[in-house]
Formats: sequence, C-alpha cells, structure tokens
Amino acid sequence: MTRFRMVVPIVALALMLTACPAGNTSTTQNPSTSASSGSGVSGATIEVTSLWGGAEATAFQAVLDAFTAKTGVKVTYTPVRQDYSTVLSNRIEQQQPPDVAIIPGIGFLRSFAKDNKLIALSELGIDDAALHSAYLPNLADMGTAVGAVNGTAYAVMVKLNSKSTIWYDPSRFTANNWQTPTDWPGLVALTNQIKTAGKTPWGLGASDSWTLTDWFESIYLRNSGEAAYDKLFSKDGDWADQSVKDAIKMMQDLLTNDNVAGGLDGALATAFVDGIGLVFGKNPTAEMYYEGGFVGGIATGDVNTALKVGQTIDFFDFPEINGSGAKITIGGDVMAALTKNPGVAEFMQYLASGEAGKVWVKGATIISPMNGVTGTDYPDSTKKEATQIVNSDLARFDGSDLLPGGPDLGAVLQQALQNPSGVDQSLTDFQTQVTDAWNS
Repeated sequence: MTRFRMVVPIVALALMLTACPAGNTSTTQNPSTSASSGSGVSGATIEVTSLWGGAEATAFQAVLDAFTAKTGVKVTYTPVRQDYSTVLSNRIEQQQPPDVAIIPGIGFLRSFAKDNKLIALSELGIDDAALHSAYLPNLADMGTAVGAVNGTAYAVMVKLNSKSTIWYDPSRFTANNWQTPTDWPGLVALTNQIKTAGKTPWGLGASDSWTLTDWFESIYLRNSGEAAYDKLFSKDGDWADQSVKDAIKMMQDLLTNDNVAGGLDGALATAFVDGIGLVFGKNPTAEMYYEGGFVGGIATGDVNTALKVGQTIDFFDFPEINGSGAKITIGGDVMAALTKNPGVAEFMQYLASGEAGKVWVKGATIISPMNGVTGTDYPDSTKKEATQIVNSDLARFDGSDLLPGGPDLGAVLQQALQNPSGVDQSLTDFQTQVTDAWNS
C-alpha cells in the first residue's frame, strides 16, 4: 500500500527538495510553531497507532520523542503488525479508539468521516490555508486533498515513498557483469541472464498481497498510459478490460516458478520483509527485489546492518515500457485524530510541520512532503529516491490506494499467479465487488 489505501487527485508530482516558504495569509497559527511546550498540555498522554515496525517504527519513534521533548506530552505508540484495518475498525466500533491513527484507505476515511469518527483538522487548530502551506509547494494541492472528505480536511499526509525502485547488490552485479536495464525488454533479458548463470533472479514477498498490487500498478501505468490508469482506479474502471489482462500477463511471464526464490508457492508464503532478506540477507538466494523506496531503510536497518548504500545495496528505476518515459508510482500515508483529548491537537499540528519532517527523514525510511524539509536533511540512502521523484516525467498515486475499501486487488493477483487460467473469472468477480464498493 503504502500498505494502506487512500485517495488523492491524480497529479504529476515534482518533489521540491529545497524549501520555499509558501505564502500564508491565514490568521491561524502555523502548524510548525503551534505545538509548543507552553501549550498547557505537558503531562498529558496520547496513544498513536499504525502498523509500522522495525526501522519504520524506529524512525517514527524519533518523531514521537521529539514531540514529547517539545511539548511534554507523552506518546504511547501501539504498532499493529497484522490485520491493521480490522483491529482499528474494531477499536472504533467498541468506542475505544486510539487518539491518532494511520487511516487504512479512502474507503475507511470516507466511512469513518461519515460516521463522525474522525476529528476535522479545523477543530484541531489547522485550517485549510495552514494545511496547504504546511506542504512543499509542489505537493500542496495533493496534500490538502488527500485527507479530505466532501471538502472537509480530516487527515494529514505525513510521508511519501517512490514505488518505482528495483533493489539489487551492485557488487554482485559487477562481479557477474550484469547491467541494470532501462526498458522492459532489458529487464526480461537481465532476468534470463541471471537465470542462465545458475542464480535466481527475483525475491518476492507475495504473502503480503499489496506487494503484487505495486507490481501491477507499475506495469499498468507504463504499458497503458496515465489516462487508462486514471480511469481504471476510478468509479469508471473496467477490470475486465484487455489492458488489465495484458498487465497481469506481463507479471505472470516475469514472475514464474523458475524466476522467483522458492518458486511461486514459496513466494506466496513469504512476507514482505522476508522477501527483502532473500536478496540482502547474510545468505542471499535471489538477486533483485521490487518494492518502494522504503526497502532501503528496512534492508539496512532490519535485514542486514552490514549493507553499504551504493556498494552492496542500491536501486535502479522501474524500467520504461514501450517508450513510456520516466513514469513513477508513489505511495504515502495519512494520519487522523479520533479524539480531542489533551495533546492531540498539538500532535497533529506537529505532524504538519517541517520540524517533524526533518526528524522523520533522518530514519531513512520516508520522503517528507512537508515544507521546510530540504535535500540536506536526507541521509545518503534516501537522497537518490527523492531525486528520482524530482526527475520523473509523470507520477501517479498508488492505484489500489485509490480504490474504496473492501475489494482486494492483491488477492486477485495472488490467484493470478497460482491459477493463470482463472484470471478472467477473477476479474469479473472483482469488477462486481469494486462496483458495489464504489456505490456504497
């Protein structure tokens, strides 16, 4: 998903890494300065939840610690590593919500807002003008829209990552004289070259089905173009269209039993982080791993601390297809408040600040959308990812994040790898589910 599902208007992004203060004529206090130790909430305790673990949790904990040092508000972080959306929904239903949470998708955002389960940002001291100015100028329109429902802002977009990065070990590529490709035929040729050398081309953590949705989206955007992508992930999408079947076929042709570590059965039983270990663990069994920019921080922070960025771990851009140009997909996460307990407003204001962004990016797991975060704030391991976003010809938000909650595209793609002959029926069934979800 971002490992979650959320909506944003389809826009081309150019992430500006040098901060330019955006004009703000609002009388509302700027989010970056309002969460201060003089706010009268020192000693309060709030609970924040997401599914981040490992290096991602460590990077986020640094943000929480900085907030506590600034305000005196203690933060209890509750990670939920499995069935996050179910656990969050159950807590809300039982009237025991966390104070602040990652929202697991636009369907949930809409539903929670409709049922008055979320606190509007305006009630927390963040009006629309302040929120707009909180983001980097080139991301401001997307940032303000991403957490809005029917024109009311409920959530802050707190982080981004590229979803167009293929990770590999440069030292092993050099030793085997393998060259990183720039187009799809080159990627297929490299896969065959690695296999011919007696090695396994791909690690794949497909038990976390969202990893397969990212494969599909990257292929579909490049193979079918942005107009088709925009339509597919809207209410007008046709999941039985041949363009969908073509993208799935390209996945099936590349991710075969012979091309993935453990075969398809093994890949479908391998979790996301374990898949990273197939390529970057101490005893690697595969040569490439496709996933977002966050892989670098997880690999170096959790999987193998001996990795050296640029030497034993790096990425190349997901390649062009049919001259598509440098198109990329992007994922991101939003946070919303579910209570107005003491400290919650100050925390949400802090999240919507360059001050928080500067702390967060040092953990090497995110790109911050916040105004005031500059290129010099990023560690070496994420500078390249940010540069990729800057230089992209066009970007689209993670497509499955644009779908309403309920229908599981990842499950459809898991079935497609297991049973290629059943794709047509799976897509027909999925279309029915998506139509029903949009209507509700």
